[in-house]
Amino acid sequence: MSLARGPAKILTGDIFAQSSVQIAPVTVAQGDRTRPVLKIQDGCNNRCAYCVIPFVRGHSRSLPPDIVIAEVRKLVASGSREIVLSGINLGAYGRDLSPRATLSDVVCRILEETSLEQFRLSSIEPQDVTEELISLVASSDRLAPHFHVPLQSGSDRILRAMHRWYRAGHYAERVKRIRQLLPAAAIGADVIVGFPGETAEDFQMTFELIERLPFTYLHVFSFSARPGTEGANLSAPVSATVIRERARSLRALAQRKSSEFRASQAGRTFRALTLAGGGDTWTPAMTANYLKVRIPGRWSANQWHETCVSSDETSVAVLDAVSFQK
Repeated sequence: MSLARGPAKILTGDIFAQSSVQIAPVTVAQGDRTRPVLKIQDGCNNRCAYCVIPFVRGHSRSLPPDIVIAEVRKLVASGSREIVLSGINLGAYGRDLSPRATLSDVVCRILEETSLEQFRLSSIEPQDVTEELISLVASSDRLAPHFHVPLQSGSDRILRAMHRWYRAGHYAERVKRIRQLLPAAAIGADVIVGFPGETAEDFQMTFELIERLPFTYLHVFSFSARPGTEGANLSAPVSATVIRERARSLRALAQRKSSEFRASQAGRTFRALTLAGGGDTWTPAMTANYLKVRIPGRWSANQWHETCVSSDETSVAVLDAVSFQK
């Protein structure tokens, strides 16, 4: 005889009541895994008109520095040679803590208190790419010279409509400063095309700004309305056909700039960390400035090799493809 069951209970909670960062268990150096991501910040206090993240991830909150250091040490002990520090709004790290801390503070502690060989920062908002942070990255070869700085639009009018807290001129100054202090740095950006009200002139401003700045790669997104966001209710939508054309145009520009950057690095020697995968006669690897290379021979993941970068994804191992440790 079967027993009748009532409706399943739905568990609910207030995401804005969350006050801690959940640490996902991360292990590496087992098999072919490498470059683990350590989330040290979650949530966002910004209210960009196109973004639903604050409603599903809650207020900005940070992993206390002592716990960050402990987690980094665990990863190093398990064999990690590179770690990626990440967050929903990484540049806001530490503002919710008492005593207050900054991203630069925790980066300095990792440099001083751990033996981690290399780490890189994930996406950071333009207003948080400070002179202090750029100088800090430039001061240590253990910090990967890699900045991902969301742009979204090169039109000040559209940036205002998006509720972004900077203007195109401010953004350009930060990117130029990165390139001044770190001539070989990877510099990437997110760009949204087709935000409601974006005119041909607005898009041209975005295109020309990107063309002028020393980007090495782009992530191009077509606007898609998210329920509950202000952008979903704005008038003057851009047609799907126009959005596709604009996205195609920016992706072609991104490919050209990526190729130009790689050509500018050809012939230079970089340390690269082997990744999983590859072919019968080569192994993929990544340099600190985010260039993908192919090292001759089959090698295990998570090994350092010194490579001479070529104009395409191939590379020549300078030390006969023999790994070395820092």
